[in-house]
Amino acid sequence: MYLQKLAYFTEGNTFTGSRTKDPEKGVILRFRAVPDTGEGELKAWAWSSDVCFERAGEIEEKSFPLNQEGLDAAEAWLQSLYDAL
Repeated sequence: MYLQKLAYFTEGNTFTGSRTKDPEKGVILRFRAVPDTGEGELKAWAWSSDVCFERAGEIEEKSFPLNQEGLDAAEAWLQSLYDAL
């Protein structure tokens, strides 16, 4: 799974994306990553319905340190959710 580089998040930017696993069946993982620079965290959400964040029903949420190791861990977490679809 791909997220922006660390500098993108340390500057306060939000990143959203999606990755389709099976277009014919509509199997998709959508995600959102938002930095909390005050807390030094990168907050990430993921859901598998083809709707926007505000309309998604069940959402997975996890926080990571706002550093390179945390960014790598967030990408690995998202990849594991995608692989589980």
